[in-house]
Amino acid sequence: MLPGGRLPKLRAADWLSCLSFFYPFYWFALFLVNALPALVHASLPGHRVEFLRLGFFSVQAACFPPGETSLSLRNADRPSFLLIAGVILVAGVLAGRLLNRRLAGLFIASLGAAAIAQPFIGLFFLRRTPLAQSVAAVLAAACVIVFGLRWMLSACPHGLAIRFMAAAALFALPLSLFHSQTGFGPPRAALLYALPPLAAALLAAFSKLRDNLPPAPVSHLLAGAAASLLLAGGLHANNAVRERERATALRATLAAIPKSAPGAEYPKLFFQKGVNFTAEGRAGYEPEYAARMLDRLKAFGVNSIALVPYGSMRKGSPAIRYGGGWERAELVEAVTNLAHARGLKVMLKPQIWVGGGGYPGDVEFPDPRDRAQWFANYGEMVDFYAQLAHRSHADIFCVGTEFGKLTMHEAEWRGLIARARKWYSGPLTYAALQGPEFETIGFWDALDYIGLNNYYPLPDDLSTAAVVEKVETVQRRFGKPVIFPEAGFSSFAAPHRQPWDETPRALSMEDQARCYQAVLKAFYKKPWFHGVYWWKVGTDAYGGPRDGSHTPWGKPAMDVVGQWYRGGSR
Repeated sequence: MLPGGRLPKLRAADWLSCLSFFYPFYWFALFLVNALPALVHASLPGHRVEFLRLGFFSVQAACFPPGETSLSLRNADRPSFLLIAGVILVAGVLAGRLLNRRLAGLFIASLGAAAIAQPFIGLFFLRRTPLAQSVAAVLAAACVIVFGLRWMLSACPHGLAIRFMAAAALFALPLSLFHSQTGFGPPRAALLYALPPLAAALLAAFSKLRDNLPPAPVSHLLAGAAASLLLAGGLHANNAVRERERATALRATLAAIPKSAPGAEYPKLFFQKGVNFTAEGRAGYEPEYAARMLDRLKAFGVNSIALVPYGSMRKGSPAIRYGGGWERAELVEAVTNLAHARGLKVMLKPQIWVGGGGYPGDVEFPDPRDRAQWFANYGEMVDFYAQLAHRSHADIFCVGTEFGKLTMHEAEWRGLIARARKWYSGPLTYAALQGPEFETIGFWDALDYIGLNNYYPLPDDLSTAAVVEKVETVQRRFGKPVIFPEAGFSSFAAPHRQPWDETPRALSMEDQARCYQAVLKAFYKKPWFHGVYWWKVGTDAYGGPRDGSHTPWGKPAMDVVGQWYRGGSR
């Protein structure tokens, strides 16, 4: 209430004008924070901008140092904190001079929100950014948001609840809706991302500024709406032209790639010096980029790759989606043909991405009806990829990966294996999770290879004796050769303790290399062992000494792989 018992008078034009300017302001803030520093960095000798992507809800640019050919943002030069802070400071000062306080505040808050995006994603989702660095960046950007919102709220009647609701409705909510359209992470990511702006809105609401601004004219509302329409229209036209050019080039590339003969004979058993070759970043499974990486892999003695197209499902739902995106069938077939042309063999290993938190090992259906429906849906996915394996003449097909709570239903899996053999006459495997799943599966006799995703922990002395004994016990029982469709260690310190874990901590490329050496030394020359596919090498060549993920690319572990693959006597 205002003095005299009067209710605060809300000026709708003020808030509608802010709302109309949110999209162009925030998009331009993303450009200034995510793209402009890379463009400035490219002015350094030998540096170059590899790509600039302007989407409706995202802006990305990458500047790479001399000699770096990666297409991954993870390998790009990282503009310094001071450069980004300088961009924000200059942009904020200009906004304060050119706009009224209300709109300038919205733009400054947008700059802070744009700056908070990457460290926030790294902190909660990618889990590769050091904790202290992420927290510091988030707090610094949050301070910018608070400052901007204080200016934006200067036209709001004094009242904590009203001021907070105004900031939430005009900034935090549109921000959450904006990021919900990016397609990054689970749906809760957009809601989680709204928490820092909401906290900033609450802090800004406590600051009382004199309401000394005149009401916003209708022209501000019309200008914001026009700017939003012009921006969206320009992006649509630009992206449509680029997509037509890309599609035309892709069709020409696919037509020029020699096809494998589906009727050719399959070698049932062969030694696999492999890596998982996954679609990553801007490269995806685009043939141009895949061919470049296949040539580089061959130089390390790699003779096999696993291609990993993903289907998706929500945890608790039997519905499964598959066959689209940057791993769609024609691209997988093209990469298979490119690999064959280079003398490389191919495992087709479709996997499931579980949305809503979790991984395939968490999937279970206590209700028999839901379980039956899931197996029916997954059977259709097996049909789809088994036919693709036949058309592309993949050298081995993996019928499933790490369904630890479902492989106990042996009859259903034998049925899936029979479905795969209906379409595909080459060798089959299944990729079991280390531990109880691998050690208790009863249908290995129906497959050609026993498949272990080898993430067994090792003791601090890296002794492999216990792991070798577990694997040999299963191998002796079924008399089948063993392969590792996956094996790997992160590049963080002591990865042998939990090989699957990528929680950020001190980096240690040497620890990763020692673990690779221990596994290869233990298994490589076992007569029943027929190879390993290390997890993972991306088509965009991400990796290198600043990367803590599982990839060995650009790290000493890849040199260990090359030493064994080129000179390991098999």
